[in-house]
Amino acid sequence: MKHTHYIRQSYLFCKYRNHVLGIEKYLTGKNVLEVGPNKGALFAQYYPQAKKYTLLEPNRHFEKYYIKLQKKHPNLHYKIGGFEAFSTDETFDTIVMMAVISHIKLDSQSIFARIDSLLNKGGFLIVETNNTKRNLEVFALCDRNYEKIEAKASYSGIMKWLKIDYRNVLIYRKA
Repeated sequence: MKHTHYIRQSYLFCKYRNHVLGIEKYLTGKNVLEVGPNKGALFAQYYPQAKKYTLLEPNRHFEKYYIKLQKKHPNLHYKIGGFEAFSTDETFDTIVMMAVISHIKLDSQSIFARIDSLLNKGGFLIVETNNTKRNLEVFALCDRNYEKIEAKASYSGIMKWLKIDYRNVLIYRKA
């Protein structure tokens, strides 16, 4: 699993993975918040299609990548800081959280409440699991309170066969 981080950030891998996930319809024309985007490469191809795309990253070392991305995509915004302290008057049509819930230092109920307060009615939550206890508890709350639209393996084909990663992507809609 240690190599997954580097594989996940490669340009070609991101293109392949986005094709497999097919999440374009949840981002196009939407006001999107992506929590923990790392360098911002995973969904960069969708930045121009979103109405507004906000990156929220606690690691200040990635800011230089966001500055470059922002020059190419005027609808891209970023904030350096953690999800726990994120403050905004804005709500979002789509929230993307790819394998970050286990890193948030809040209890499961607080994580869900925070997501719920930021997500518009009819909005989408796209989360990637890594099956930690905290993740599973948050997903149980999502299952009870949101409609699960899709559940699919993060990786297919050779990636799944090689067992490089075992994550799932869950897509929920807030009623």
